[in-house]
Amino acid sequence: MARSNVALIGFMGAGKSAVGRMLAIRTNRSFVETDSLVEEYAETSIADIFSRFGEERFRDLEAEVVSRVAQMTDTVISCGGGVALREQNVAWLKTSSVVVFLDVTPETVLQRIGPGSKIRPLLDGPDRDSRVRHLMEERQPIYCAAADITVQTDRIPIDHVVERVEEELVRV
Repeated sequence: MARSNVALIGFMGAGKSAVGRMLAIRTNRSFVETDSLVEEYAETSIADIFSRFGEERFRDLEAEVVSRVAQMTDTVISCGGGVALREQNVAWLKTSSVVVFLDVTPETVLQRIGPGSKIRPLLDGPDRDSRVRHLMEERQPIYCAAADITVQTDRIPIDHVVERVEEELVRV
């Protein structure tokens, strides 16, 4: 099966949704977000899933969604920040997708996601800055290992990030 999808991975605030929407339009592909599909499937918010059932249950639901979207064709898939944490998710994505890691610095993430909110359950609690830095440090090698392409998104307009992704897709 040819890899007609583009799966965007990376930390929250890396630009996966914004880049994904624009990339889908520019490449005439459909667009889906795994987090939105999890919420539709569970009929509740991600924050509610975390608070009521825990992260493990959320990751199980996320894996179900990834296994389905990996079967789509001609789709840009904006993956939740933790999708790449499960090797099986990456394996499913790689069957149909070129995996693009949108890399970003902790400073940019903190600027983009703004002050505390309930829609980012992994960042609840005190010392948000160190939590972001710790999670990013933990996940960086996982994102890098999963990626076919890596594109930096710091201080770069969305349309330029999309152009860079398009340039790289031609080479894969």
